[in-house]
Amino acid sequence: METTNNKKKKRKFKQTKQLVRLAINDGWTQTEIAKACRTHQSIVSNWYKGIDQGTEQQLKPLLEQYGHKLRRNSFKVYWNIDSESKTKVFHKVEGKVILNQAFYDARRVSHKLEKKIPQLKLTIHHQGNNKFRVVYQSRLTFQHSNAELESTVEDAIWGAIVSEQYELAELLLVIDKYAEKTLAEYPSDANTLPFILRQSLLNHGFHIDGIVEYPAVW
Repeated sequence: METTNNKKKKRKFKQTKQLVRLAINDGWTQTEIAKACRTHQSIVSNWYKGIDQGTEQQLKPLLEQYGHKLRRNSFKVYWNIDSESKTKVFHKVEGKVILNQAFYDARRVSHKLEKKIPQLKLTIHHQGNNKFRVVYQSRLTFQHSNAELESTVEDAIWGAIVSEQYELAELLLVIDKYAEKTLAEYPSDANTLPFILRQSLLNHGFHIDGIVEYPAVW
């Protein structure tokens, strides 16, 4: 448990430069930032210039005050229509999109790959502090004809259910189960989703236990 906590404390915050500039623009000096973050002014200068990044633990005083402004710049709007009451529900989900994946059963006809119209979709937002929220989506249809909604705005054709927040370990379990159960009718996607999720998380700088690593030596 201590190892996991230490890794969290040492994780670099990718938006360090933007965070420091928010504070500077709000009247902070680099010396004041250094004092609040318990570091040196020269290090804050490197953060400001984008030469280096601070850790989430170091930047905690700034994140508590300005973190919401960073998150506000990254959000998506979702909606759903209740099948019985026809009530429309709209959702605004903040946080960087880690994964945005549509699902369909890939079939071959005469050795030619044919892809059906996707019926399900999965979007995962990172909401800071190692917390994630999953948006489960399915194609919206008209009640009487069962015809699918069409729109020039791609997000408008999907009905959405927004999950609770998950820690990283919980997220992996939830999505692996989703692949196994919900995507049973989409065998190609069911088998590849666990890989795609882990690849995306690693590409965004998250540490995943159980990954066999082969580091390079420069």
